[in-house]
Amino acid sequence: KPSCSQCGYDLTNATSSASCPECGRPLVEVLVREGQIQMRKASKRYQSTRRVCGLPLVSIALGPDAAGRMGHAKGYFAIGDIATGVFAFGGFARGLVAFGGMSIGGVTFGGLSLGTFAAFGGLAVAVIGSAVGGFAAGVVACGGGAFGLVAQGGFAAGYLARGGSSYGVHTWPMGSTAPTPAALEAFNQFAWLIGPSGPNPALRYGIAWAGAIAVLVITLALVPIFFARERRDLVAEELQRPSMNRDRL
Repeated sequence: KPSCSQCGYDLTNATSSASCPECGRPLVEVLVREGQIQMRKASKRYQSTRRVCGLPLVSIALGPDAAGRMGHAKGYFAIGDIATGVFAFGGFARGLVAFGGMSIGGVTFGGLSLGTFAAFGGLAVAVIGSAVGGFAAGVVACGGGAFGLVAQGGFAAGYLARGGSSYGVHTWPMGSTAPTPAALEAFNQFAWLIGPSGPNPALRYGIAWAGAIAVLVITLALVPIFFARERRDLVAEELQRPSMNRDRL
């Protein structure tokens, strides 16, 4: 049924008026159907006036708009169905630091996580960094299935690979006493990256490297917040000047 979005008045019988009988607002502005009211209640839109690097400090866009389109938040901190920002949180998130069902960016966390420096998730891929997940691929990879330059996990494939099943140039299958002398030398050489030499995967090392990268990127990304500024409304300032001058006279 039709109603007023401003005051909630039932407009079913308001056929001879151009405005809401209760609040007086024009019907063209406030007339909505019941389904639209529920949609509006389920949605959230917000943008802060403070800005960082040309972006709103906080942008929120959750739920569909009046046209039924998914919310797309764009800000330094972006929260939405689709979120784009330095810090992005959403079903689909893109940002330097991104959290979401599907996340793309520098450091990413999500079911499907595609990061440049570090990635954490069910399926995690790090282009030039460390990945941790059920399936992980990166320069350093740790997970149930791990693929990378250095790989550790249940199934591991890489230049240095250690796990239940391991394939690569230098491998150390779980349960074996010792690899070849060349492989042992390689594992000892990269112990700082892959952990102490031994047949069992030292997953904590891969997780620690990914965590250290994430902390560094997040810390650097937080620095510009201290320089956030209020956005100036030049039109409002110009309109206020005549009244300010009159007050002085």
